[in-house]
Amino acid sequence: MKKIIIVLIISIVSFACYSQETNVYTFFLNVVNDNFKFPLIGFVNMAKGDHKGVQLGFVNWNVRHFSGIQMGMVNTLGADLTGAQLAYINTSIQQVRGIQMGFINSAGQEVRGAQVGFINTALNEVNGIQVGFINTAKQGVNGMQVSFVNTALQTVTGAQIGYVNTAIQTVEKAQIGFVNTAIKESHGPQIGFVNIANRKKSGIQVGFVNYADTIEKGVPVGFLSIIRRGGYYAFEVGYSDFFPLTVGFKTGVEKFYTTLYLAYRPSGKSPKNVYASGFGFGSIIPLQKSLFFNPEILSMNTIEKNNRQLISFVPMMGVHLNNHLSLTAGPTVTWSNSIEDKDVLKPVFNIADFDIDKNNRIFVGAKAGLRVRF
Repeated sequence: MKKIIIVLIISIVSFACYSQETNVYTFFLNVVNDNFKFPLIGFVNMAKGDHKGVQLGFVNWNVRHFSGIQMGMVNTLGADLTGAQLAYINTSIQQVRGIQMGFINSAGQEVRGAQVGFINTALNEVNGIQVGFINTAKQGVNGMQVSFVNTALQTVTGAQIGYVNTAIQTVEKAQIGFVNTAIKESHGPQIGFVNIANRKKSGIQVGFVNYADTIEKGVPVGFLSIIRRGGYYAFEVGYSDFFPLTVGFKTGVEKFYTTLYLAYRPSGKSPKNVYASGFGFGSIIPLQKSLFFNPEILSMNTIEKNNRQLISFVPMMGVHLNNHLSLTAGPTVTWSNSIEDKDVLKPVFNIADFDIDKNNRIFVGAKAGLRVRF
């Protein structure tokens, strides 16, 4: 019986396609000519030319332009859509002016409106929004892409929000996701775990890892920021009130850099040596040709079973000895904290100290360092 129905449908559709005058109009199968005046409501609907109004069925097929709403399992247009396609699979060979909502949405040309589904594809620009699991625009996006994976092969003048966001050309506004990539330029914020931009003309990068070939006006903020050209990279050896020996690696840009620290203090009056690791961030603010102001905030944790923590504010002054060497020095204000009943870590020397309670004390001391920039 099933095979008979399929053969019957194919036969009627084939006959209707070759007949320019005949309309088949039933509640099961509708095959009509150009500019048919009535809605098509049936299991299979086919308009051999333009059609306006409603197509409601399991399969809706319009050879040319359609204005209105198509609702079914599979909707296909041979030309433009002005209105809506609502189905499991929606296809418009040319432009979409309106909305496609389904599991798979495809537009052969521009989308002016929205595509909402699991997989959304536009082979030209998207002037509107794509919302789904995988969004792809072969040209640019003037609007927004929101999904797990967003890809635009040209410029994004709006925003991409998803797990993986990629723009082959320029991103004018924002990329927000786990991995954000602007192959050519990024002018707006990139916020994610990994942010990549070939050229960061403006805006901010906020992530665990930030990379840019060059940065003009933007600022990277993250655990590790790598700027290939014009970045700030320095190795520092320092002496402070808590640790006679600290080494640090600084990366980012002068406006905002981060530092990874290792520190050591010999036993001295204490029963054992103290080792610590830490993280900090700071900024280099030029004052004169060789003189600069260098505020830093850093956090150090002792490497032991019940670690103790130090959080310091260090407003230093610095001088460039040459293009690669710099000296810095300044006061420190440090909050020393311990857990449970363990004594707070005390400095080797200090200028002043203030008790808060048995687990918290504030010390005023000093810090100095020699940096090698490369």
